[in-house]
Amino acid sequence: MDFSILLHFLVKGLEMSAPIGFAALGAVFSEKSGVVNIALEGFMIVTSFVIVWGSIAFGSIWMGLLTAVAAGILMSLIHAVATITYRVNQIVSGVAINILAIGIARFLSQRIFAQETQSAMNPFRFPTLVGINSFAFAIIPIAVLSWFILYRTVFGLRLRTVGENPEAADTLGINVYLMRYAGVIISGVMCGFSAATLYPTQWINGMTGGRGFIALAAMIFGRWHPIGAVLASLLFGYADTFRIMFETKIPIPSQFVQMLPYVLAIVVLAGMAGKATPPAADGKPYEKGED
Repeated sequence: MDFSILLHFLVKGLEMSAPIGFAALGAVFSEKSGVVNIALEGFMIVTSFVIVWGSIAFGSIWMGLLTAVAAGILMSLIHAVATITYRVNQIVSGVAINILAIGIARFLSQRIFAQETQSAMNPFRFPTLVGINSFAFAIIPIAVLSWFILYRTVFGLRLRTVGENPEAADTLGINVYLMRYAGVIISGVMCGFSAATLYPTQWINGMTGGRGFIALAAMIFGRWHPIGAVLASLLFGYADTFRIMFETKIPIPSQFVQMLPYVLAIVVLAGMAGKATPPAADGKPYEKGED
């Protein structure tokens, strides 16, 4: 293989992996606190729209990123209030938010850009590095920082304790609700970062392509560990990159090649069945004073 093709494959794969990796990191924080978050897809839909709108409205891709992060926090608060404060079933809440997000993005696109299924082009972009969006490289230090926060800080210890045994955490004086809110909000922030690497030049309806769900698969494959989740995201991202670069060169129908990342996600989840252990209190609502 020509070296230039290999180099392009390596860097393009990182760019394709970054949106999944950021969302997977968000899932790790949320589920380490004990809140199942299948609303990542919805978070990504909204933040992907808002980063384009924010960049155009304020004339800066960095302001676009800031507004996308704010939108991610707002969406995450909806999930947090529903599941933590009102103890709504976390799966039901996530599904509802995913559906709501589609409507929100299409409605805003119609009102702002007069087009329901796509936005205007965003001329404000992140600098490129070796031919790709330079923000994609941020996944590496942010993954390391996430590991440090979770396993080397008091905040991380409290967050993990709440996800494993909220009753014991409450007994020790840890605010279970506050920590769970923090975990879910961080997932919204990460989805704002995800939007910065997905396609910040334009919003198109359906552009997330199920990456929020693939991020959940990456989190499970990575065993709820930030570094493991990002490494698993690289697996899915490079599979998608392989599909894009070599689709026309593989002597099978293109539709089968396009299925590769999703089939891989199913295979990974099936292979991890019974082997990956989530936090003990993951998905279980907590009410202070319960036995």
